[in-house]
Amino acid sequence: MFNLYNIQQVMASPYSNIGILINLAICWNSLVLIGTLKCKNLISYTQSAGNLSLYSSRDKTQSASETTCETSFNFSEFRNYYNMLFGNNAPHLSDDGLTWFIGFAEGDGAIQTYAEGTRVRFVLTQKENAILYHIQKMFNIGTVKHFPQGKGGKNNDFYRWIVDDPSHILLLAHLFNGNLAISHRIKQLTLWVQALNNRFGLDTIKLNSTAVSVTLQDAWLSGFTDAEGCFNVSITANARYALGHVIKMRYILDQKDSIILNKICELFGFGKVTLRSGTEDVYRYTATGFKTMNDVISYFKLFPLRTKKAFSFEKWLTVHGLVSNKLHLTEEGLAQIRILQKQININNSTTNKTGSAHP
Repeated sequence: MFNLYNIQQVMASPYSNIGILINLAICWNSLVLIGTLKCKNLISYTQSAGNLSLYSSRDKTQSASETTCETSFNFSEFRNYYNMLFGNNAPHLSDDGLTWFIGFAEGDGAIQTYAEGTRVRFVLTQKENAILYHIQKMFNIGTVKHFPQGKGGKNNDFYRWIVDDPSHILLLAHLFNGNLAISHRIKQLTLWVQALNNRFGLDTIKLNSTAVSVTLQDAWLSGFTDAEGCFNVSITANARYALGHVIKMRYILDQKDSIILNKICELFGFGKVTLRSGTEDVYRYTATGFKTMNDVISYFKLFPLRTKKAFSFEKWLTVHGLVSNKLHLTEEGLAQIRILQKQININNSTTNKTGSAHP
């Protein structure tokens, strides 16, 4: 049962005549919400916080218990405007939930300004509607619309969360301002802020064009992974290994922006960023190896995924445990891994991009 926010009706706003477009489309589209956007660890584990190998690249000496709450994200302007819209009795939105949402939106989004810089709209496109309805309830803004499968039998059945109310657009502008990590998203937001300020003739929003500092102590990467990542298990025939097979585990992120992928690589301290095979402008961060995966596992236990990716992660984590305990060297263990591999791949295949960022 989802713990959805029950936010009261939006108050009347002086910003009622803005005409604006942001377009955000997330590439992983078969999403099933498994938890709320509140700060909770939904996956149980026994490793203590002091033993988690989580750190920023600038300070690897602090333990996770000392640094978990440290973040460069600032939601003060957003909260001020949120309280003005919904009143002081509005439910509290956790920093983890807001940070996750920003990472999710940056994953495969597009902030578009058009109609001579006067119209902006915010859109998220997904195959599954559960996450969109939850985000709608979380902010109590926008509309989820269904776009049924078109002619020709193409798999174009998808949903969109659309926000076009001016006061709600301004709310999201306050949320993104100063809290975006990817440079071209900041450039897109710049045009959006200009549209708002041109409308009112004043500095309604003072643009903060500094990229936020993403760390392994905040939920941004969890949201970004829900948008752009996957967990992969491969079983390859190789006579040099026991039972004639070798098992490889990978954590993968795809994105056109190679800079953010290199930053993530630096945060973990392992993996590589390469041009994705068969593409000209899509880059891939790939992390492999069983021992090094402990840091990836620790992060996602601390900041759980909130979509169908979480089910893939749990099965992927089970495979990691089987291999770590040498059970993959037995016929029974290898058979179990094969079953888990198929389940993980099925989940990955149902999260292909669909629809379009454009209405």
